[in-house]
Amino acid sequence: MNIIDKIKRMRDHSGQSLVELALILPLLLLMLAGMVEVAFGMFAYMTALDLTREAARFVSVRDYHELGSTNSLHPTDYVLDPDAACQDSALHYYYDAACFFIDPDLNSFLEFDEDKYDDVVITVFTVAGNVVTDRHPGPSDAPAGPDPGHWSLFDDNWQKDCQGNVVETEPTFTNEEVENMFVNTAPKAKGLVLVEGFICYDQMIYIPIISEFIGSPFRIHTYTFMPAPEAIPTPTPIP
Repeated sequence: MNIIDKIKRMRDHSGQSLVELALILPLLLLMLAGMVEVAFGMFAYMTALDLTREAARFVSVRDYHELGSTNSLHPTDYVLDPDAACQDSALHYYYDAACFFIDPDLNSFLEFDEDKYDDVVITVFTVAGNVVTDRHPGPSDAPAGPDPGHWSLFDDNWQKDCQGNVVETEPTFTNEEVENMFVNTAPKAKGLVLVEGFICYDQMIYIPIISEFIGSPFRIHTYTFMPAPEAIPTPTPIP
């Protein structure tokens, strides 16, 4: 084989390699973008989970009756910004737990927005004999009027999907589900606090195929249960 034939053969192999690269490169780029998107999504989920844990730890050792200077579950003099709601020296059990989500000093990664149908839901359970006997806040906890057995930061945004459609009407955790989760745990009389985060997460890299399948934004739901000693039922004194 002379030099000219060798050069022609090398050119043929080079052309074949370029064609193969052109065919496989879009798939490789799509896989790489998908891995990056999954990584960002997992980081957002873990951040939201950490926020629910920190908020639940914060309120687990506090009294759910502490409602700030106005003694209201939804005080009208609070506005949802860190200067007013999160820097007030008076303890508001529910709002101060929500500050872990809405205060940029505590949550610098996830944008928390009422208009995106984000929400924080806090429920305090009183369990006696492995049966949920009370959900707080309830009518007895709300001087301004009855509440549905849970506290919502953004007026029940949790019931909606990321497009604003109502998809839930019942609590995420019913009394029966809570009882099933804790029926075999001691003691039989206990108090529990549940902090839930509902966040509509926008994908960082909009990949048409993946985004159409998963949706963007899509809902991230995280939750944490913690003991709540203040909600433990007290025995009725015997006269």
